[in-house]
Amino acid sequence: MAGRAGEELASYAQALQRLGWRGLALVHHRSHAHAARAALEALGAEPGECHAIADSGARAALEGLCSRILSPARYQEILGSEALVALVALGGLVRPNILAATAETVVEGGLLVIAAGPPGEWNPGPPGGLGLYRGYLLESIRRSRSHIIVDLESGTVYSKAVPREPAPPRSPGPRVARGLPARLARLAATADQLSALEAAARLLRGRGRTLLVLGDRGRGKSFLLGLALALAIHERQAGRVHVVAPSPASAASLYRGLKAGLEALGYGGLYRERLESGYTARLWGPWFSVIHRSPESAEPAPLLVVDEAAAVGVARVRRLSWRSGRVMVASTVHGYEGSGRVLVHVLEADLPRPLARVELGEPIRYRRGDPLEEWVLRAFHLDAEPPSVPPEKALGATCRTVPRGRLGPWDAYTSRLLGVLAQAHYRFEPDYILVALESSNHELIALEAPGGEPVAAADVAIEDPSMEEAARLGLKALSTHAPEAAGLRGARIVRIAVSPPLQRMGLGTRILRCAEAHAAKHGALVVTALFSRHDVLGFWVENGYLVAYISPRYNRATGEKNVCVAKPLAPGARGAVEEASSAFRVRLLLSLQSIYRDLAAERVPLILEATAPSHHRPVALTGDMERRLSEFLAGRLDLEQAFDAVWAAAVDCLASRSPSSLGLTQREATALAARILQGKPLNDVAYTLSTTMSEAHATASQAARRLLEACTAPTGAS
Repeated sequence: MAGRAGEELASYAQALQRLGWRGLALVHHRSHAHAARAALEALGAEPGECHAIADSGARAALEGLCSRILSPARYQEILGSEALVALVALGGLVRPNILAATAETVVEGGLLVIAAGPPGEWNPGPPGGLGLYRGYLLESIRRSRSHIIVDLESGTVYSKAVPREPAPPRSPGPRVARGLPARLARLAATADQLSALEAAARLLRGRGRTLLVLGDRGRGKSFLLGLALALAIHERQAGRVHVVAPSPASAASLYRGLKAGLEALGYGGLYRERLESGYTARLWGPWFSVIHRSPESAEPAPLLVVDEAAAVGVARVRRLSWRSGRVMVASTVHGYEGSGRVLVHVLEADLPRPLARVELGEPIRYRRGDPLEEWVLRAFHLDAEPPSVPPEKALGATCRTVPRGRLGPWDAYTSRLLGVLAQAHYRFEPDYILVALESSNHELIALEAPGGEPVAAADVAIEDPSMEEAARLGLKALSTHAPEAAGLRGARIVRIAVSPPLQRMGLGTRILRCAEAHAAKHGALVVTALFSRHDVLGFWVENGYLVAYISPRYNRATGEKNVCVAKPLAPGARGAVEEASSAFRVRLLLSLQSIYRDLAAERVPLILEATAPSHHRPVALTGDMERRLSEFLAGRLDLEQAFDAVWAAAVDCLASRSPSSLGLTQREATALAARILQGKPLNDVAYTLSTTMSEAHATASQAARRLLEACTAPTGAS
């Protein structure tokens, strides 16, 4: 019996190679380690054709059978590599992120294998979860057009589906390129890649500033960036180049393309390279140096290359690109990062102009319409998009809590609901499915138009002091400046979003009110939200929320600093929220020249408006400071001559007064924040205000005088 199941598995794999499709196998045995070894033995794959993500319990069983075995914590290193058999062998939690990332490395005719214990005992979900993920994952596999589920111990074949038709032929090869070295053009695997390489050539030879390369995973974006870099080096357009990517491993495909391009152009003997953990971290030659930088250590450069903007963070990409020379950026639309069109629109709007955008559609590792790619997209809703609903119909929407049992891998409603929620974040990762299915303290709330289409949605998590720290992030942030908040019962808005065509119609406020009502129903005294998209801060302020905390460090995913806002739902929480907010206000004012100096100056006035006033004077002015303030107000001293005194007076004033109450215009408030509170040089202030340095100085000086006249009465002031 066991032999028959093994034969069925081998026969399925052979059919995939014959048809040119990729497939998926769920293989059971007495343990996941035995399942992994038995599957590889049945398939007869060579070690060089296999790589695996395996825990310590399965690693020993795979020795000699797979050339590369990574722990679950290192799964991202597998991206960019290729295998005929990609194996996931985990005895506990099988994260969707790991499945999606591993599936993307499988080549045409290959197989993703999930090794599992006995069918009745296998639970791929998290410990202590609701247990819904197992059924969800099984349903997704059974509905795939190309799959097999077997028990190699009992010999049982539970389910099997083989595509009926062979994979379609690949598109015609790249046409002959004009204006490119023929030897380099031949390295382009598709016509899409060749067109993108031509766009890179135009950027290097003309007045273009930015090249944006888009496409789903498996389209060869990283390799293409490497080819474009080789062209830049060939044309002496690359001196110092910074490649920004999460790790050298994640930039491996880019460096492979670079080295292939240099070899083709005849520079193979001219360059040297430095490795880190087996991956290229720097490659240099007589007139060029291509250095990998992590997002945290990245700096502007004459030529900046960002490999996977979703993983680097849009805000960080924006800051780096505007201070660099030419820029090349790649970003995934649908794939492991799950960034979607949200990031594409934000990214494209933020990058320097002139900008050339190219999109790669032809897969490199597999054929169009591949069933394994379809499974990844459908199972984890990475291609989810919000529904199209007329505005007049959306205005009649009503709220309801979405039952977890309603969520399905191939379900159209689920895809549309998650398509709305994806608008809330730059990245919509597969792992979010675990949150939706397994977290008992999370609830999804939808604002549905007549007919049931979701037009807005929110994910609300109830937080209780008895929960572990990771489950009460909102209360933890609030208690940073108000320790008593740690003992409150609260609710955190994890995600909230409105379908883009229906925004600015009041639907965001309506879904927020529904979320607040849900929180109150479950005994929450306070509602919090943590986010890193500073452009949405105004929404929260308009709905009565106070800023209670901003992280001193960047969010690794977005490149922005996380903001925590809070709103009391009951009198018992009001004091804690106001205490946290007023204490943070003082901290912010005293830290704007240090850890918060990199906040966008135009956001600082809004943040001050959105914090509670403090009753403490954080800075005491000396007699000398007061004298120089008087001289400055009288026009006998320049701003810089009284700078320390003006700063101290501004901090002291703004601890209890908002910029708007002082009669400052938005432009003056921004100049005050940038020049005085943050201490930025005049050229930076001028850049922020889009003006000259002399005009920036005049605006900052005028703002300082307005503030002093409204807030201070120093001794001898006229």
